[in-house]
Amino acid sequence: MLISLLTLSGLAQPTVKPPRDTVAVTAPDDRSPVRLRQPPAPRLNDYRNDRDYQYRRELKPADSPWAAFWAWFWQKLEPFFASNTYRYLWQYVFLAAMAGLVIWLLIKADMLGFAGNSRGAYTAVPYQTQSENIHEINFNDQLDTALQQQNYRLAVRLLYLQTLKHLTDRELIDWQPNKTNRSYVYELSNPAVRRDFETLTRQFEYVWYGEFPLSAERFEPLREAFQKFNRP
Repeated sequence: MLISLLTLSGLAQPTVKPPRDTVAVTAPDDRSPVRLRQPPAPRLNDYRNDRDYQYRRELKPADSPWAAFWAWFWQKLEPFFASNTYRYLWQYVFLAAMAGLVIWLLIKADMLGFAGNSRGAYTAVPYQTQSENIHEINFNDQLDTALQQQNYRLAVRLLYLQTLKHLTDRELIDWQPNKTNRSYVYELSNPAVRRDFETLTRQFEYVWYGEFPLSAERFEPLREAFQKFNRP
């Protein structure tokens, strides 16, 4: 009765006819038992050992003594890294050792100012660098004092300031206390002069701002370069 009502009300779904290019074939009523076939055991083992078919397993390390050693090494260390002793003690010991190693390497590379007192790189500056005026500095006296104290880092700064004064006296730059060194490089119109001055500027910044301590042997080539640039 319900089917008839649906049909009369137009709610019944129409019969879907197959497309014209589709051939309907009636499947035979095959009720024969299903026969399960198994692959040969040797072939099945080949598939199991093939790395291309191991989707859900961790790949075995390469068959080399070095790879086998590191696999064994990290396997032994894994419980230690997961332990509370490592989390609360040994990881800080390792970090402190690494920091000490970095500091030691920096000292060996002469990149820290406390690498040795014999260099004399951090003696007192005889004037305030924040308010220095290149027109008020007696460069000859200050250079002599810095060299007597073996303060070669300060001597390089004095040579650079003296170079700025020479460029200012020749009206090649407009010196101002608040200008950057790079500003003076851009003010030079002569390409050759600009290139040489840029090299001196880079060396000065490396020594002064990089706090690189100098020896007498390293200072002499720098002084010769400044003197050559300042010659008329």
